[in-house]
Amino acid sequence: MKKKNPLLIVIIVLLVILILGGGVFAYIYFATDLLKTDKELFTKYALTLLDEENGFIPSVLNEYENKKQTSAYQNNGSFSVNNDLLIDTSTNTFLQEFKNAIDIANNANINFNGTIDNPNRRVEENITINYSDTVNLPFKYKQDVDLYGIQADILSPNYIAIENNNLQDLCSKLGMLNVSGIPNKIEATTMESLQFTDEEITNILNNYIVPVYNNLPEEKFSKNETSNEVIEYTLTLTNEEIRNIAIQILQTLSNDTVMLGKINNIVQEMYGENTDTITSEDISTLINELSAQTIEEGNVIFTITKNDDMVNSISITTTNLTVELAKNQIESSLSYGIDVTQTDGIRLNIIMSYEGINTNNVSERVSAVINIPESINTTYTVTNNIVFGNAVTIEPFNNNVVILNNYPAEQLQPFIEQVGNIIAETNTSQMNQIGYRQEFINPIVMGVACPSIISAFEIVNNAMDSTINTNMQSELEQENVNEISTNMETYLNETLSTGNEINNISNMISEAENFIN
Repeated sequence: MKKKNPLLIVIIVLLVILILGGGVFAYIYFATDLLKTDKELFTKYALTLLDEENGFIPSVLNEYENKKQTSAYQNNGSFSVNNDLLIDTSTNTFLQEFKNAIDIANNANINFNGTIDNPNRRVEENITINYSDTVNLPFKYKQDVDLYGIQADILSPNYIAIENNNLQDLCSKLGMLNVSGIPNKIEATTMESLQFTDEEITNILNNYIVPVYNNLPEEKFSKNETSNEVIEYTLTLTNEEIRNIAIQILQTLSNDTVMLGKINNIVQEMYGENTDTITSEDISTLINELSAQTIEEGNVIFTITKNDDMVNSISITTTNLTVELAKNQIESSLSYGIDVTQTDGIRLNIIMSYEGINTNNVSERVSAVINIPESINTTYTVTNNIVFGNAVTIEPFNNNVVILNNYPAEQLQPFIEQVGNIIAETNTSQMNQIGYRQEFINPIVMGVACPSIISAFEIVNNAMDSTINTNMQSELEQENVNEISTNMETYLNETLSTGNEINNISNMISEAENFIN
């Protein structure tokens, strides 16, 4: 018998080992994280955010939103605001009255229920503004394609409606002098310029994203295992490095006529064709300005957190701010958390949740909390229960509607004035019933605007303290300080009154700053 060549046997064994080893290596590399660098791991889990099934916008959410747009459904929900004043109100007359108003506003809420038929563009909702257990203002809202109407018993048994057509003519009848900037019909449009072709996406990937990524050193990435199941993957860049990346991208853009054209198309579609276009020279000027800037020392930290082999949060931390987006998905429950925290302690926290998202009975809830340390804690809450599958019928308007577009100015303007008077009289009566100071704006608006009002008051109050500390040298100067304080308190009260426009609330901070300066 011929002897087998030992060398051949060795070669065969080595080949088998290499083949098996290669398969094991491939499995370890592609299916596990054992052989990946921190940079590769950060990239891997960053890309999972875009995953259709388990990413931050999973298919189940897209399917639910599409179902709402293509199916009729019933809904019922509520909106409420709760303000907790954290400042001492006992030593200030204005704050005492303001707190009383806020206590009443905290008891107010809005309830709504009805049917929504998006495919046929019809909506019918019953809405009630509740000021207390016994005082409320109910009304109905209805949409029938391009007709939008409101019915309230205090006004009329009929709907008062506006047709979404010839709006310039309607505004002229109402007394507006310049209507050229008003569209004749308000329509939801899709911006064509924001649609990217495969070629454009490839251009962005190859010329912008990949070069930036390749230039990031390995040592900028790190991995931190906080527990057996929670691992953080981090990219840390200095402020100067962020500036340099921006310059790198702008330098590429300055020579990219295709992308510049795309950006200009987006800008012109948003702001009109008469908007100035962006040129290569504009980009070069911006690069020079960025290069000349003195960059504050500090880092920008990007963190991806993986829990139980799923990415559940991403965050960006700068010197003054931390922004975190978290997601939690368990079977038919989906929730998101958005947390924005400043180093001075001011915090915005938003939680959006969906229960039963893949069923015919879905509960939506949005809760937003604004916390200003030692000042105010405000919580806004919206709930909405969606029910699919039931028979939904929304009758069109018939002879029970008054369409304002159809009336001449000489009839329309007195009618609108009469409606305004009835609403004002009803509001006065209801505010008296709940013991609410009539000079203040509506409790619902008061509750919503409370953080802005408190911020404006504290700007003024801090300015008063500063003035008092620097003007104690004479009694005359102290009298001036007292006069300023009294005038500002009067100003704040008048700004909150119903005699002023509601948008004065949003201007209070800037007005207070102008006063101080």
